Amino acid sequence: MTSSGWNPGNPIEIASEVYEKQVVSWLRSAGQELQSFTVSHLEKIHGRGGEYSIDGLVEFEIFGGTKICVLVECKRHRRPVERDVILGVHAKSQAIGAQKSIVFSTSGFQRWAIKFATSAGIALVIFVDGKLTYVTRNREPLCEAGHPPDLPDFAGQMIWSEGNRTSISTIADDRTNPLAEWFRSESNGRFR
Repeated sequence: MTSSGWNPGNPIEIASEVYEKQVVSWLRSAGQELQSFTVSHLEKIHGRGGEYSIDGLVEFEIFGGTKICVLVECKRHRRPVERDVILGVHAKSQAIGAQKSIVFSTSGFQRWAIKFATSAGIALVIFVDGKLTYVTRNREPLCEAGHPPDLPDFAGQMIWSEGNRTSISTIADDRTNPLAEWFRSESNGRFR
């Protein structure tokens, strides 16, 4: 982790296809109980101002037929994602008529990006090596042999800000409930 405490010091090296495939898998798992749930990957969407390339689009229904559209963006930057990138995602979401947005990043997010995303109801997920889900009280770094064999290949850390406090909830193949809860939360409310 970096000095910010939540961003990876060395972002995971991963091919875009593998990264986005894992994100789509988590999204599908999280939406299993939602009505008419679909995930589209690598789409071109027409909205206000023209055509937009998006990494993903989630659609589902609530309240017996109200359609919810979620813009999904996957960022692979060398440095934590800045607020301006989140502002751009917010603008794109409004242009295509999405009610919600979620941004995945291999490099984490700057503090002001987290604060803006939280205020705008945009979910943020840091995409990390699954070994980071293993917690030990040992102060010494673990060698590869020191990890249990059943750890996931990848994990997500859903991050949001409340006042001066930053909170994180873990996502993995067998734990997508933070995403499922966020899908069900009010469209412009905070993740809880």
